[in-house]
Amino acid sequence: MPTQIRELQRQMSASIDRADDLENRLRRNNVRVVGLPEKVEGSDPVSFFENWLKNMLPADTFSPFFTVERAHRVPFRPGPPGGNPRPFLARLLHFRDRDSILRAVRTKGEILYANSRVSFYPDFSASVRKQRAQFTEVRARLRDKGYKYSMMYPAKLRIVDGQKTRFFTCPTEALHWADAAPRAPAARPAPPE
Repeated sequence: MPTQIRELQRQMSASIDRADDLENRLRRNNVRVVGLPEKVEGSDPVSFFENWLKNMLPADTFSPFFTVERAHRVPFRPGPPGGNPRPFLARLLHFRDRDSILRAVRTKGEILYANSRVSFYPDFSASVRKQRAQFTEVRARLRDKGYKYSMMYPAKLRIVDGQKTRFFTCPTEALHWADAAPRAPAARPAPPE
């Protein structure tokens, strides 16, 4: 009986992992926009999002086939008045457009809409977002110390330390490293030509 229970637990865990992977693959074309004020999209969120992006980002960001398939707020019911705006989700036809939009937004820096700071993210399943959220404190410390970092799928922290690159899958280990690490040296200016 214990052997059968262990085998069932193993199969269940594998099935959950496969389902989560499938969900994240289905979300590969999605962009999650956080901080966009409520009701600015009006009754046609797809047209609003297409036009807003095309006005905000350079024209070479978009492929000739750039199309927003769907766009909506999540959850569907708004929160209490005065609360944070709901995230805005947009599904693009091609994942390459999503990647180029995320790159262009990162290059542009801070984005404002009606004096509200707006952030763009890839859309992940709830379990992956939860795993990534465990690195929030580490990322704040790395920012304070001046280190460059990025999150790799599903929840792996990549830190660039001079000429060395370090990877962490455990937030506790990453936090210990960040606490022990000195401040990152300031970037050297490019030599004159």
